[in-house]
Amino acid sequence: ANLVLGRLGHSFLGGEIVLDADGARAAIEKRCARPLGLDAVEAAHGIVEIANAAMGNALHLVSVQRGYDPRGYLLVAFGGCGPAHATALARDAGIETVLIPRSPGIFSATGLLVTNLEHEHTATVLALLGSVSADELESAFAPLEEAGRRELEREGTASEDIAFVRLLDLRYVGQSFELTVPFGNPDDAVARFHEEHDRAYGFKAAEERVELVAVRLRAVGRIAKPRLPELEGGALPAPKERREVYFAEAGAFVETPVYDRYQLPAGAGFEGPAVVDEYDSTLVVHPGFAAETDVHGNLFLGRA
Repeated sequence: ANLVLGRLGHSFLGGEIVLDADGARAAIEKRCARPLGLDAVEAAHGIVEIANAAMGNALHLVSVQRGYDPRGYLLVAFGGCGPAHATALARDAGIETVLIPRSPGIFSATGLLVTNLEHEHTATVLALLGSVSADELESAFAPLEEAGRRELEREGTASEDIAFVRLLDLRYVGQSFELTVPFGNPDDAVARFHEEHDRAYGFKAAEERVELVAVRLRAVGRIAKPRLPELEGGALPAPKERREVYFAEAGAFVETPVYDRYQLPAGAGFEGPAVVDEYDSTLVVHPGFAAETDVHGNLFLGRA
């Protein structure tokens, strides 16, 4: 998966599509390498690097440009291709830890099945926050809660499993954009707004008046969560095969062990370079990273 020339196997609608190395090489040579005056390996590596750069830009957009330093966070990689690029993205972004959930290819679908039901309702209330009384705010939230409750009950949610999260859209007077903060009481909301403004934009103006733009209610219907299976501990099994994989760090093809993820016990650890195969995804562990399986079958990767 690290190299487009590598052997690829993907299940698709019950059928098996297999691209062998010779077929992949021929396609890359015809479509990319020859027109660009490159050899097939250079072209294939360029394809992967372009993909990594695009994903790195997307990661920057949702982290740095929103006021978050990615170096202080854990990177979760899922989907069929996410684990193939995860360690390269973590390396480039300075992220120390990567989590690869079990069955990453169906991670999003699993999330749809186990996440709580949520509905969000909003009402415009344009006024200085300090001029709005607690009773007025309560009156604004009450119909939103009633609407959220009715929706969740129609979906079969029991009353004891319904919860509400109150939020406020706030801004400094004169601004044309708002930030959403949790609401407990007005004083706490103002303090949270100043903190959030400082985090998002790098400054706050505690002396400025804060304007309420809208009240926002999140109606949550809690659903039962499945119990995650637990793996037994054991020693790292032998690789199911060894494969020549190109890594830019080495500047050459490297003989790389390939592990079957379903055979990895809890606590099994290994260092890159390595490849981990499973039915719905392929994980590439770059040199300089190490991986370890936890009791639920998740793989944690960090700097070796």
